[in-house]
Amino acid sequence: MNILLVEDDDDSRELMAEVLAIAGYAVHSVSSGPEALRSLAERSVDVVVTDLGMEGMGGLELARAAKAIAPSVPVLVVTGWAEREDVGRARGREVDAILLKPVDPEALTEVVAGMLAARWHGSGVR
Repeated sequence: MNILLVEDDDDSRELMAEVLAIAGYAVHSVSSGPEALRSLAERSVDVVVTDLGMEGMGGLELARAAKAIAPSVPVLVVTGWAEREDVGRARGREVDAILLKPVDPEALTEVVAGMLAARWHGSGVR
């Protein structure tokens, strides 16, 4: 399973990539929304994991663009902020799940596994 990880903080990106790789996923990591969109156009992706607060293109904007390119690909937003109203409104359309930072490694792998199971078993991700 291919995970696209989008995080502008190097340490957070490396940690999450390592956690996902240990769980057995192929992880492609990028540091910005535009890089993520290029990756979505170039490779098969099963789940997008993105930071919410990034300079330039933020996580919600990326989630909307990702769903326009690949509507069936679930998007997990990771944020250091409490769930904001705009994230809550996006949940279920552009955002399939939300995790708060600091990200618990077990929670990250459980949420990604659940998203993959729902996607591949046709039950939809919500």
